[in-house]
Amino acid sequence: MFDERDRPDVFDYLNDNGIEGLETEPTHDSSVRELEDLLATYVIHREEDEIQDYEYRYITTVRIYTLIKKCGEIYQKQGERSRDEFLKDDEVTPEAAQEMADRVGRYTVGNNVMVIYTLGYELVKDLMGDLLLEILDEDIATEMGKRQLQNQIGKYQTRAQLLDHFDLIDNSYLSDIAHIRENRRDLVHDVERRFDLKMLESINDLWDIIHIVNHLYDALYGRPAYRFIEE
Repeated sequence: MFDERDRPDVFDYLNDNGIEGLETEPTHDSSVRELEDLLATYVIHREEDEIQDYEYRYITTVRIYTLIKKCGEIYQKQGERSRDEFLKDDEVTPEAAQEMADRVGRYTVGNNVMVIYTLGYELVKDLMGDLLLEILDEDIATEMGKRQLQNQIGKYQTRAQLLDHFDLIDNSYLSDIAHIRENRRDLVHDVERRFDLKMLESINDLWDIIHIVNHLYDALYGRPAYRFIEE
């Protein structure tokens, strides 16, 4: 669909400003901030109906990426500071200091992680809903019919299962798609989980959200929303 665009879009705007937003990963804080600023300017200076869904979804993906990156940096910085403080006590072993530092880091970023999973959940659900429309015959389906289909299969996990049934997604992603729903539910409804993040083995688990979004975006639009350099 990107080759059939009838007007300049967010990717053209980024390219005109020297950033290949769809192709590369910003690797420095300055480039991340520049990308965010450009996307904000793009949204602010355009009417709502001028921005297509695939653009909003790309922008949301970048926002999630940025939040995950910042979350990891805060976790690491706070954890290292806490570990060094704990190690000042001669009775605390390095292993114990690291374990306590991990708890401090998780406590510090808990609310940020809740926001990340909430954004990720809504984006994944929307992408799955539109991807399910691929099973419809375009010559028969009406806009009303499409909306009715999405309403009838509104449940997040039902959408994932149907996409797998129709071979529209790689079923290796099903468990991670389910984890997004489960983790978001736990974080929203269980305050304790925002303090300890026990559902995560590591803060790096957050990157699974980006990989899932990329897979769904690629399946729907023909290319990933965010392409990492090593890929």
